[in-house]
Amino acid sequence: MTRPLLVLSRWLGASGPLWACVVLSFLSGLAGCRGLPWSSTDGTVRASSPIDPISVAEDLQIHDGSRVEPAGLQLSLPSPKSDWLAGTHVVAIVNGEPIFASEVLHRQSQSLAAAREQLPGPRYRVLQEELIRKQLKGFVDRRLMAQAMMNGLEHDRHEFLDKQLDTIFTKQELPQLLAGRKLQSIVELKRKLAEEGTSLEVLKEDFHQQQLAMEYLRQSANPRTSFSPAEMMSWYREHLDEFQTKPRVRWSQILVSVAQHTDRDAALRVIESTRRKLLTGSDFSTLAQEVSDGPAAADGGTWDWTDRESFQDKRISEALFRLPVGTPSRIFEGEGFFQLVVATEREDGGAAKFETVQAKIEVRLGEENRAQEMERVVGELQSGAQVTTVFDQPGRPFLQDVLKRAPATEATGTAQPIDDASGPLQERWQGEKEIPRERG
Repeated sequence: MTRPLLVLSRWLGASGPLWACVVLSFLSGLAGCRGLPWSSTDGTVRASSPIDPISVAEDLQIHDGSRVEPAGLQLSLPSPKSDWLAGTHVVAIVNGEPIFASEVLHRQSQSLAAAREQLPGPRYRVLQEELIRKQLKGFVDRRLMAQAMMNGLEHDRHEFLDKQLDTIFTKQELPQLLAGRKLQSIVELKRKLAEEGTSLEVLKEDFHQQQLAMEYLRQSANPRTSFSPAEMMSWYREHLDEFQTKPRVRWSQILVSVAQHTDRDAALRVIESTRRKLLTGSDFSTLAQEVSDGPAAADGGTWDWTDRESFQDKRISEALFRLPVGTPSRIFEGEGFFQLVVATEREDGGAAKFETVQAKIEVRLGEENRAQEMERVVGELQSGAQVTTVFDQPGRPFLQDVLKRAPATEATGTAQPIDDASGPLQERWQGEKEIPRERG
């Protein structure tokens, strides 16, 4: 995947924090806006301003490829004692249209309001700037697509489209905004948004932008929907390390505590009798519910997938991975209890078989192809665009510098390993729970 895909990964895939920073830990719940197909977007909005960017662009009458920026669209940094939301700060100009700092930050308005109460002024401003730097590329790209969509329409269709989008916003988005903040009226919502440093008009324009970009992308991108077995097998071999699994087992346990019987011998007689019944074909789950007092007894002694390394008693893990599936183990004595176990399903680890992950590979190939198509669409728009940002340095445009700094995994936006339904997170959880429950 080429580096320009970073543009898309930032407004199409962030399902977690935008960056790693201790002071930003409470912002980990930040989410992008809805709208673009296949994923989500950080969005771009055009805040309310006395400047009419469309009329400004028309008045300039630029035909020779040069860039002229009117005084009203000057890029501006906040003063040392101010911040990015104080006043009006243009952080980018895209084909004559401004992107304001408030536009980039409005989706994080609630979290920023909380941060303002907890951080000193200089650190709060640093937080704002970091958010702007992290998200600006995606905002520029979405603005380019929205512009392209509008430019492709007859002028008399613009007003009609705006009215249609306003209607959809009122019927679909507005109720969600009220419900999300537990408010009952538009007046309350406007007051709350003002406290957060944004407005209903900003959110409405944001919705317009995302819908325009979504429609342009739908019309312009041509993603593939199917892949040949040879393509999937090739991808599987190239990413074999992503399909490595640990040895694990599903198993059942019958545990008899000495304290629940008259003495040690009585407890031993119970579990010996139980084991004989198992060897003659009795149902393990039924017997576990009858005689076991282990932590999983109510579930028939059943345990879900457990890593081999998670077992505290190595005798138990050795039996579960050595004996044939379905064969009860010998009786093991622990401190104050006896137990026996049986493996019900087992995986020896290593690379998952192609057949078991083929469907997930097809999904991943589809995601990569869609990302490539989106990269192509945005790249075509970028090639003819005039974009400046407040972070540009002489000879070093900020947006190009962002791409150079981007690590490969971040640029793809799809670098997470494929895990099955009981992947590493569940395994770690089971490992933490396993030791106290097994008691072995």
